[in-house]
Amino acid sequence: MGKLQVSVSHQRVRVNQNRKLYVAHLVRYSKISVEELVQMAASDSGMSESNVAAALYALATQVEQLVLTGHSVDLGVLGILRASFSCKAKERKEDLDSTCITRRRFIYTPSPRLKSALYHTHVEGFGGQ
Repeated sequence: MGKLQVSVSHQRVRVNQNRKLYVAHLVRYSKISVEELVQMAASDSGMSESNVAAALYALATQVEQLVLTGHSVDLGVLGILRASFSCKAKERKEDLDSTCITRRRFIYTPSPRLKSALYHTHVEGFGGQ
C-alpha cells in the first residue's frame, strides 16, 4: 500500500463565506518523465528499454488514432480513455455545424482497481495525527 503525504495550509475559502480555514493539499514530489517510466517498466518486466519504449510509442499512436475516430479505449487496469465535446444548442437542426462545438476534451475514467488503490492508500501529514 502506498502513502500519500499532505501539507496543511490556512487559506481564505470563498465557498464558506470567505473565511480563512485549514485545507489539506496533496504533496507532489516530482513529475516522472516518459524516459524514467520506460526505465522502470524495463527493469520490472525484464524487457529492454528500447522494446518498452517501442511498445509504449506504438500504444500511444494506436490510442490516439482510435480515440480521435470516436472509439473508447479500454486500457485495462489503467482505465478508459475517450473523446468528448460540448455543443451549443440551436432551435433548428440546420443551424448546427462545427462552429457550435465549444469545448473539446479527453475524458479519462480510472479502472475500479486503480480507484480502489487510491482509496485504500494511507494519507499522512495532518497536524492532529
